[in-house]
Amino acid sequence: MSDENVKTPLLRVRNLGLRHLSAFGPVTILTNVSFELDRGEILGIIGESGAGKSTLGNAVLGLLAPDFQQTAGTIEFDGKSIGAMTPGERDALRGRRISAIFQDHTSSLDPLMSVGMQVEETILAVDRSLPKLQARAHALELLARVGIPDPERRYGDYPHQFSGGQRQRIVIAIALAGSPDIIIADEPTSALDATVQKQILGLLRTLVDETDVSIILVTHDMGVVSEITDRVLVMRKGQVVEQDQTVAILDAPRNDYTRNLLAAVPRLRISAPAVNAGHGGGQDPSSQISDHRDMFLVVEDLSKTFSPPGLAWWLGQNSPKFALRDVSLQLQRGTITGIVGESGSGKTTLGRIVAGLDTGSTGRIIIGGSEYDVSKNGRRSGLLGRVQMIFQDPAMSLNPRMTIEETLRESVRFGAVSCHDGEHNDLVTMMDRLGLARNVLSRYPHQLSGGQKQRACIARALLARPQIIVADEPTSALDVSVQAEIVRLLKDTISEQDITMIFISHDLAVVQQLCDSLYIFRDGRVEDAGPCDAVFSQSRNPYTQTLISARPHRFTA
Repeated sequence: MSDENVKTPLLRVRNLGLRHLSAFGPVTILTNVSFELDRGEILGIIGESGAGKSTLGNAVLGLLAPDFQQTAGTIEFDGKSIGAMTPGERDALRGRRISAIFQDHTSSLDPLMSVGMQVEETILAVDRSLPKLQARAHALELLARVGIPDPERRYGDYPHQFSGGQRQRIVIAIALAGSPDIIIADEPTSALDATVQKQILGLLRTLVDETDVSIILVTHDMGVVSEITDRVLVMRKGQVVEQDQTVAILDAPRNDYTRNLLAAVPRLRISAPAVNAGHGGGQDPSSQISDHRDMFLVVEDLSKTFSPPGLAWWLGQNSPKFALRDVSLQLQRGTITGIVGESGSGKTTLGRIVAGLDTGSTGRIIIGGSEYDVSKNGRRSGLLGRVQMIFQDPAMSLNPRMTIEETLRESVRFGAVSCHDGEHNDLVTMMDRLGLARNVLSRYPHQLSGGQKQRACIARALLARPQIIVADEPTSALDVSVQAEIVRLLKDTISEQDITMIFISHDLAVVQQLCDSLYIFRDGRVEDAGPCDAVFSQSRNPYTQTLISARPHRFTA
């Protein structure tokens, strides 16, 4: 075959080696990594936390910190070595021809700029000759395409006014704004519920088919890999252990490590619905939960309203917005209850009110027979200390100026249960149980991977020995093997310490594995409820069925 007939890949990485120049000496991060990416192709990169997936993506983007050093290999874009480019050429490449969707959506958005202006700014940065009205129209179109409801109204809102899943969708819109050749997407759907994830994956697939853009998808979610990728690269400890077509990897993996990853993926168990079973609509969903008199946590008719911002008030749009409307829950002591629903359905708002981090408008919360005033924050109402929260975004919930050991020691002392002499033993035991290396204790949050940060947050909550834990997407940043270990750990700890847990998640299979009962939220209300297996197998609620059908079919049993 002549050279003219050989198709040049859009991106080619050859024998790439990287090391990190740490204070304790050089540490090898990547070894002999090679792969190619064709135009119009989606390549999935999978592996456990710390495998080097995100570092590889940053190397392609040219965003490695100065203490990372390339020791071998080359990265070629469109037939030209990126290392041989001038600084101006690399700057023109990054953000225009190669764009990125980062895992941490919060730090990707400017808190002082409206989301519409951030999308519009990216469009104008690529084409400065574009009239501003056209740029705004294109920004509105992108926000609508990624599923932001009522983009005209939300255009001037700021990042903090959106849910975690909505912020991730905005980051995706910004990445698409420059019409790049390659998008490097680092866990782009980790904060999204099943229905929105399916929509985003469909959008990315459509963009690839229509525009011939290429995508490198860094993820730990095997369901995402099965739904969208053409080829898969499996990494472990900075090395490629296997790469092939997606179907081949999923159906006949050759490497034991790949087989173990696939075996750890939770399967949603669904049987045929009974003829007259489950919630059929029009009934009180809370009636599906067994009526126990010894409930430890009771939430009654909880509502939360937000007043419109000043501009909306002046325009006459002064109707309050309901984040929660007449929500009632009942939880037994020592049990785990799942809260499921689409982004913006009120799940996190409920958790924050129960944890005393936010206030409610009406309703009441009863814990162990004691009633708490929902109109007061936790410090004033007395909730503080009885409830701990594991936040969805671990990067934002850890103090960047404290080492992990300092953070965890503070949690042990706050719990006021363990004696001071036992602190270090408690820390070491918890680190071992969570699969964290003990040298993580001396590190700061920015030195940890996303999965490591989330495990540190889980350790902090457990070490405080609370009566109730509100876990908001605690496994969303974890790879499947660590996720399985964390689910077992949470189950054992809840049972041993007699803790009551609210587990907020968009992963139905994880909820089924972990939780005793389930509440499904929609638009600030309880849409469906009952024992987990009964809801998934017998519910006739259309919304529940929509959530179930949105899950990747390969991992539904």
